[in-house]
Amino acid sequence: MKKFLNNIEDNICAIILLAMTILTCVNVFARYVFLSSMPFVEELTPMGLVVLSIAGAAVAAKKGAHLGLTVITDLLSPKYQKLCVLFAHALGFIFGIIILYYGLDTVRVEYLLEFVTSGMQWPEWIFGITIPLGGYILAVRYLQLFITELKK
Repeated sequence: MKKFLNNIEDNICAIILLAMTILTCVNVFARYVFLSSMPFVEELTPMGLVVLSIAGAAVAAKKGAHLGLTVITDLLSPKYQKLCVLFAHALGFIFGIIILYYGLDTVRVEYLLEFVTSGMQWPEWIFGITIPLGGYILAVRYLQLFITELKK
């Protein structure tokens, strides 16, 4: 269980990608064989893509795998290279906090105004809550990277 929780973003990405693939394949099959599609798939799949994107960003942050352009930083001394890395991690943390803040605000509005999805008529905030959760995970991962880099 501990290994599952340590790799929670990886597992979320795998589960969502599998579910999206299965749902989309079943929907395409239904559309061509039964001449009828499943409208709920067209609501769940884009939401899965949003969750997959933010969880994927957290996975990349955890592994330090975000792309970076090092043309200028390679010319700096190791001390200033470390400062640039710390600055980048700090910006990633701030970005996660911004996503968390505005995501919570959006969820609050969706909840108060009782927005529902067009096809399934589910409360919109159920889908929206994934954004601040993703922002929180992203902020935590960048904070971990910042602390790890600071200790080096």
